[in-house]
Amino acid sequence: MLTIETNQYTFWQEKPRFLLHSDTENFWVMYIIEDGDCNYQIGNQSGQAHRNTILLCPPQIEFQRKVIHPLTFHFIRFAFASHFFKEQDLIGHFAQANSRILEDCSYLRQLEYCRSREVNMLQNHFIADIFNAELYRQLFEQHHPTIHSPTIKSAVAFMANHYQDQITVNEVAQKIGWSPAYFSRRFKAEAGITPIQHLERLKMRALCQLLLVICCIGLPNRIVIRQPF
Repeated sequence: MLTIETNQYTFWQEKPRFLLHSDTENFWVMYIIEDGDCNYQIGNQSGQAHRNTILLCPPQIEFQRKVIHPLTFHFIRFAFASHFFKEQDLIGHFAQANSRILEDCSYLRQLEYCRSREVNMLQNHFIADIFNAELYRQLFEQHHPTIHSPTIKSAVAFMANHYQDQITVNEVAQKIGWSPAYFSRRFKAEAGITPIQHLERLKMRALCQLLLVICCIGLPNRIVIRQPF
C-alpha cells in the first residue's frame, strides 16, 4: 500500500543557484525539472539532470546538486511509505516525467498557495498519482509483464472513454467479447490490478480534478517573493 503525506511544495522558476550545494532531509525530496540542467549526487548515484528529469532522495541521504543552467522545477518534500518497494529502489534518477506527471505538476502548482485539509488531500493524491503514473510502473514492470494484448488495450481505452457512464466489468467484458471471469483474470495478469480497481482509479482521478477546480475558483493572484533554500 502506498501512503503519501505532503510536507512542502514549491515551484521554482529559473533558479540560478542553490543556497546549499549539499543537504540532508528528514523527509523524501523530489525534483521534477521542467527546464534547465544541474549536476547531482544522491547517495552513490550521480549524473546530470535535464528537462523532464525526476530526482528522488530518501530521508537521511545526502543530496548534492549544482545548477548548470537556471532551473525551473517542482520541489516536493513529503513522507512516503510502501510495502511493495524498498527505499533503495527509488533513489536518484531512473524515470522521465511524462505528460500525465506534468499534468499532475500543473495541478500542484495551482494549489501552491492554498491552505486547507482538502487541499492537502489533493496534494497527496497528485503526488501519489505521479508515483503510479511512471515511477511505480517502471519498477512494477520488472516483476509483471507489460500489457501486450490488443484486446486488453482496447478494454483500457473503452474504460477511459466510458467510466463516467458507470459501466461495469461485465459490460466491458461484453464489449470485447470475453466472459467477465476470463477478462478479469487476463486484465490482472497484464495490468497488475483488477478491472474494478482500474475503474475506481479513473473515477477518483476525475473527482480530484473536480475538487481542484472548486478549490481554485475565486482565488486571488498573489506575488510572493521566496527566499532561496
